[in-house]
Amino acid sequence: MTPTHGTALTVAALAALGLAACQPAETETQPEATADAPAEATVIEVMLEDFSFLAPPQLRSGWTTFRMTNTGEQAHFMLLWRLPEGTTFGDYTEQLAHPFQEMYDRYTSDELSQGEMLEQLGAMLPEWFGSMQGMGGVGLTAPGRTTQATVLLEPGNYAMECYVVDEKGQFHGTLGMLRPLIVTDETTGMEEPEADIQITLANYEMSIVGEFTAGEHTVAAHATEDAEGLAGHDVHLARLEPDTAIEDLVAWMSWIDGMRPQPPAEFLGGAEHMSAGRTGYFTVTLEPGRYAWISEGYASEGMVQEFVVE
Repeated sequence: MTPTHGTALTVAALAALGLAACQPAETETQPEATADAPAEATVIEVMLEDFSFLAPPQLRSGWTTFRMTNTGEQAHFMLLWRLPEGTTFGDYTEQLAHPFQEMYDRYTSDELSQGEMLEQLGAMLPEWFGSMQGMGGVGLTAPGRTTQATVLLEPGNYAMECYVVDEKGQFHGTLGMLRPLIVTDETTGMEEPEADIQITLANYEMSIVGEFTAGEHTVAAHATEDAEGLAGHDVHLARLEPDTAIEDLVAWMSWIDGMRPQPPAEFLGGAEHMSAGRTGYFTVTLEPGRYAWISEGYASEGMVQEFVVE
């Protein structure tokens, strides 16, 4: 199924603004999983399993580095949404969770067409939907990999999620990878990182400045405007095999018909969805080989760039 340009915008907007808010309401009563790193640390260790986050339930505001280890068997990411004032995590799960999974189930069972699903989802979105802020997070990470991203957190209530899809069509959020996070007024005092690679993300444009040499690099991803359709801008690093077709990678990035197990590339982190004016930093180690920078929401609109490290 190939969406039109207009439909693709709607798809990206819905994907980037909460499609994985598919955790059952009883999540709030479940015990909070925690990681070894204390909540006051500026480097927070996050362990991912199939399907849960192990991380502190409360953090200080300010620049914070997340070091994320994927111990599961599927690719995962960690996206941070800052909820509008007066909106609770329960509102998030109840008003976005059930509609998305229900409508998606009806789509995958051929009860609804793609257009019908998107239309019904659009009609069910709460008023506060467009006021959520994409704060960034850790990009797609392959099984067995550890990736790192630095995010500027502001005080408030957050939702932490992953919405990759399992082989049965269940968003990972539905299966447990959706949980609340509280960010306090107390600050970390951490300074903003310095980067040697700069990626600017605008509507349908990804411009990159820097040298892709072997070794470790710090990447700064700048969202210079709100993406059309209210989607946040993001970028991920994928390592490709010599015979991998870039078209297959682009197709996999679609939450509607892609994002299933066994992606056609190995994901090495990135910066998750960000609202306009936000910058996210992430660390990558490049080895000789073929790679691609790719946007989840807008890969099909041309926001993908291949490169080779000698």
